Amino acid sequence: MRHLVVSLLALVAFVAPAFAYDTPQALLEALYSPYSKGADFDWSSWDETQFRSAHLNDLFAKDLEEADGEVGRIDFDPYIDGQDYQITALKIGEPMIDGDTATVEVTFNNFDTPDDLTFTLVKEADGWKVDDVVSVDKNFPYSLKAIMEGPLQ
Repeated sequence: MRHLVVSLLALVAFVAPAFAYDTPQALLEALYSPYSKGADFDWSSWDETQFRSAHLNDLFAKDLEEADGEVGRIDFDPYIDGQDYQITALKIGEPMIDGDTATVEVTFNNFDTPDDLTFTLVKEADGWKVDDVVSVDKNFPYSLKAIMEGPLQ
């Protein structure tokens, strides 16, 4: 009987999806962790796809294909609203969860310039994922999803 219980528990653990990021907070902390490592972080080893929703990953794959080796729809890092970074005062807000969707405000200073981004997250089979990033910066407002769904310029 004991072997049966252990076998059933092992089967349940194998079949049940493992949530890579089981909370919006965990996802965003992992997403922003490389930015605190400075110049020592090897960006070539960073797999951004693990943070993005399936839909957003599809949009990035389409962009890569259509760009054909050139710069695609996005030429900046949407998670820091720029290309270069020195992130300080990072604050991940409380998520507003509605079913399988969450909205989270993230604030930080990049080179002493305050920034405020709103993340839309979706809960997929393997955990919370980024589905959009919105900046309301008066000089360059954007929605990552809108950029990626737009025409290649």
